[in-house]
Amino acid sequence: MRHYYSTINQVVATFSDIHESPRSGEYISVHFERPNPNGFDVMDISLPGMDCEKCLGFTEEEMLVLKRYALNNSALIWEIAREDGKVIADNI
Repeated sequence: MRHYYSTINQVVATFSDIHESPRSGEYISVHFERPNPNGFDVMDISLPGMDCEKCLGFTEEEMLVLKRYALNNSALIWEIAREDGKVIADNI
């Protein structure tokens, strides 16, 4: 499930429930998207490692700004995700 977090400069930020896997431990996927003439620019970052899972349409500079935004907001994102109380176990 995706949870809305914010919209800044036409970039919408959402995040997933907390997932858990034997390899990665607990993680949350943060998704950024922005409309463009052909669809959407997208970027997915995994917290807490800040690993970029996918990026299409954002420049290197925009990617750095979005990563910094995710890092600066990660404590609040984790807190909101924990309020739900669900951790989804992945089979990977």
